[in-house]
Amino acid sequence: MDIFCNGDRVSLDVERLAEALETLGFGDRRVVVAVNETFVAKEEWPSFRVRAGDRLDILAAIEGG
Repeated sequence: MDIFCNGDRVSLDVERLAEALETLGFGDRRVVVAVNETFVAKEEWPSFRVRAGDRLDILAAIEGG
């Protein structure tokens, strides 16, 4: 299915948000995720269903000064 991740169209063969994040390379990173402009708690990622056309916004803190 096609979804949008941070504005880019990507094709994934997953059903759950946790699987999508792992496939996209965010599995071991500390991030916050919004799906269709609604934040999803990390505890919900394993059961949260991703559907075709969903828009994922993945945000990570960066260090710097």
